[in-house]
Amino acid sequence: MKRILLVCPDLEVTDEVTFFLQHSGFEVASVIESKQVMAEISRGSPDLIVMRENRRRLNGDELCIHIRELSDVPIIVLGHGQEEAAGVEMLEMGADAYLTSPLDARELLARIRSLLRRSRRSQASIKENSQI
Repeated sequence: MKRILLVCPDLEVTDEVTFFLQHSGFEVASVIESKQVMAEISRGSPDLIVMRENRRRLNGDELCIHIRELSDVPIIVLGHGQEEAAGVEMLEMGADAYLTSPLDARELLARIRSLLRRSRRSQASIKENSQI
C-alpha cells in the first residue's frame, strides 16, 4: 500500500482529504508543521507528499526546498483560490503539481496516481542501471 504524507494545518481539510485517500486505497499519515515533515522524511520517505499551503502557519516554498535537499519524493501542493503566480512559484521551488481550490477530488487522485507511476518507473530504471 502506498504511503502518502498529508501536510495540512487545517483540521477540516485534513479529515476530508485523509478520508478520501484512505477510501482510494492509500495509507495516510498527517502532520501540521515543517519539522514534522522533515522527521517523517528522515525516517523513510513517504511515497508522495500532499501539502496544503498556508502562508501563516506553513511556508510551502521553504518546505519544498528543504524536502528537495533530502528527497525526490513527489509533492502535490493544494493552494487557495486562483493563485496562478503562487502555483508557478511552488513548481519552481520543487513541487510536482499545484491544485487550486475548490479541490476536485478526482483530479487529485489522478495526479497522485500519475506521479506514483512515474516515480515507480524512475526507481525501476535506477535499479536496473545500477545492476549493469
